[in-house]
Amino acid sequence: MSQLSRNNKTVRVCQLREYLKNYPNKLVAEIYLEVLENFEDDELVPDLILENLLLSPEDFKEDA
Repeated sequence: MSQLSRNNKTVRVCQLREYLKNYPNKLVAEIYLEVLENFEDDELVPDLILENLLLSPEDFKEDA
């Protein structure tokens, strides 16, 4: 497992890309979408990216 995602065990890059499509700050979203181009869709999102966006894995859990 990547050292970049020690805390995040569930959020994949493809999920964050989808989330960023509706992110309120379009400039920030554009920057992070560009950063995510360096990762595969099925990789876990690095903790630092989630922290910088003030997100957690709980933000991506579907309502059951």
